[in-house]
Amino acid sequence: MGEMALLAILGPRGSRYVAMKELWLFTTRFPYGFREAFLENELPVLCERFERVVIFPEHPEGALRPIPANAEVRLPVSDPFASAGVVGMMRHFGVVAELIGSLMKDAPSWRILKAQWPYLRARIAQFIHRAEVLKRDVMPHYDPGRVVVYAYWTHDWTTVLGIVRRAFPGLRFFSRAHGFDIYEEQNTNGWIPFRSFQLRHVERVHCASRTGMEHLQHRHPRLADRFTLARLGTTDHGPGPHDPTGPLKVVSCSFLIPRKRVLLLVEALAQLRTPVKWVHFGGGVEEERVREAAAKLPAHVQVEFKGMAQNAEIMAWYRTHPVDVFVHLARLEGGVAVAAQEAASFGIPVVAADSGGVRDLMDGRTGVLLAQDSTAGEVAALLEGFKAGPMSGADFRAGVRAAWAEGFEARAVFHRFVDRILADAEQR
Repeated sequence: MGEMALLAILGPRGSRYVAMKELWLFTTRFPYGFREAFLENELPVLCERFERVVIFPEHPEGALRPIPANAEVRLPVSDPFASAGVVGMMRHFGVVAELIGSLMKDAPSWRILKAQWPYLRARIAQFIHRAEVLKRDVMPHYDPGRVVVYAYWTHDWTTVLGIVRRAFPGLRFFSRAHGFDIYEEQNTNGWIPFRSFQLRHVERVHCASRTGMEHLQHRHPRLADRFTLARLGTTDHGPGPHDPTGPLKVVSCSFLIPRKRVLLLVEALAQLRTPVKWVHFGGGVEEERVREAAAKLPAHVQVEFKGMAQNAEIMAWYRTHPVDVFVHLARLEGGVAVAAQEAASFGIPVVAADSGGVRDLMDGRTGVLLAQDSTAGEVAALLEGFKAGPMSGADFRAGVRAAWAEGFEARAVFHRFVDRILADAEQR
């Protein structure tokens, strides 16, 4: 039997499930702009396993990134902030009542629900409008035997698809969950509006980390079987260059927002006596504060801000620039910080704070897992002695890359993920 014939039976990497199907992928912005960069690793595998992938971004803002030939973008909702009017809301009284019931169940208190009600009422009107557009323009093309529906976040699109499902009971869809769509404390007033409604209608929630999955299972024990582990993965670009000479070469990559705690790294660098070259990828609301703090660092600490960059640019940089250590000090992390995975794929040791699913990556072979409340002094002490320690050697770096390959190599991770969603689809 020829190789192509065998693949037709077994699928990639010996999978049982071969997709002669279409995937509808609902995102926040991807493939526009810079966000959801981790989908750049997943989409090629999705496009291998499905005949066609149709992407529905909620907010198509920024430049369109390159996508595979059998992927396409559809924008049925021209204005994501458009709302259903009074007549539309009355026509969907049952849906509105169910959504309000979910809010009453989910809210931490009546006081908080009352304070947020004007905003939440507007969101309900937006969801109703968006669902009406999908029912009119998209659902006529839905064939449950051919189309698989996938919401990349257990968030707005999951709510909208739940509304659509009330009118089309045959609609089955699943979602991923990463961080803010898992942990209540990452949201305003410590709760996730419409959570009960979302979980009532979604078929399965694929969690990006074991910690996240266990959190959802603990919060929703009656639905524990609905939550599964489906880590994200990163593409193999080969090992990065290694040069143990010169200053300590530190890299970080994240949005410059408070919960990423890049200012804590700046405080740590200020305490170092050893020469350092720090490069940061990413921008955000704290950029001015971080730059001002970095400008006060001593002369032996060199700093380079790369700003917002496409994922491909960052990977190209790693391939040609030696890096000693990747530092990630975020609190309220969601999944297994993809930026840390990417660094590990090049064999770069990782120093990370214990938050969200980061510990899934940090098994002792990849670097050091710090306590979530680590101080700048503790981070500085670790970096000060880095070059004299075992993590600076070639053997340790080879182990970092091997550990990454075992659990986070994109093609293996995402083929397993597609196997699971196709197995679920076959059970219809």
